[in-house]
Amino acid sequence: MRKNLRRICALTMTALLALGMTGCSDSEVAEGEWEWESSIEIICPWGTGGGADTTLRQFAAALEEELGVSVVVNNKEGAGGVTGVQFFSEQPADGYTYLLCTPSPLLAQISGATDFDVYGTINPLVQVVHDVNVLMADIDAPYDTYQELVDYVAANPGVVKAGVMTINGLDAACIQAAFGDTVEAVAYSDGSQLNADVIGGHVSLACVGPAEVSALVASGDMKCILSFTEEPLTLEGYEGVDYAGDVAPDALFGPARGIFYLEGTPEAALEAFEAAAEKAVASEAFQTWATTEGLDQRQGWKDTAEYTASWDADYEDLTAMFGV
Repeated sequence: MRKNLRRICALTMTALLALGMTGCSDSEVAEGEWEWESSIEIICPWGTGGGADTTLRQFAAALEEELGVSVVVNNKEGAGGVTGVQFFSEQPADGYTYLLCTPSPLLAQISGATDFDVYGTINPLVQVVHDVNVLMADIDAPYDTYQELVDYVAANPGVVKAGVMTINGLDAACIQAAFGDTVEAVAYSDGSQLNADVIGGHVSLACVGPAEVSALVASGDMKCILSFTEEPLTLEGYEGVDYAGDVAPDALFGPARGIFYLEGTPEAALEAFEAAAEKAVASEAFQTWATTEGLDQRQGWKDTAEYTASWDADYEDLTAMFGV
């Protein structure tokens, strides 16, 4: 009924305009259309310079080209991303405020690290990229493969520790899934310090993204022991590296970064955002950057239907493995 009324209104307005008269209000637009009247804000629940922030800023630049309005990135870090999600939940659902998120805050809820209902509050709109995690070691570490590392851990209980950026996040989940309680995850707040500690022998391993250690792989200071991926990596410097799909199939967690909205956001705004986001992600500038950053190892773009299905599956899988 509502759709028919909108169509009638649109037809009436066209006819009246042809006679030089005014029918429906100027604020009304045809169904499925949305006019962006001001800048858009996308909240990033992590600090500047990290993978989430870098991805969002590249996406925002490409999105501006499609929308014709500015896209502002607002970093609200803390509590492994939960602080930013909570902040987002307090914003108006007016079509001008969105959130970039990964499953890490979801895992915080599932594991009991927060009592905030992440899953019940934010809604998936589009997936932008799906990054991977890799397990790195010093180039002189006495293991080169996953099995050699497992054997070394068994022979040296309590010695091997893995640095992660979020103790309740997907990087820590990778360590837990691949090694159980035999390898302790150690929280770091600075990725550069983590890499330096691996090279300096202060911590045995680092679970990070390939882009964060690409220079150290190229210089021969670090080597990859395992990629937490379904298939082998095709990145330069990672040839022949073990992959979890073959040796540790439960350890496939990697940060899928996407845009979320609040219930009540106008559907016309969501449709317009989704259409513009698809073009932004497919743009030459964004795709060139993604390839350079090693973000071409998994399917990046997902529309609302695909991303919602993935988000629901992540919730079920993570709950089965880490639920309290």
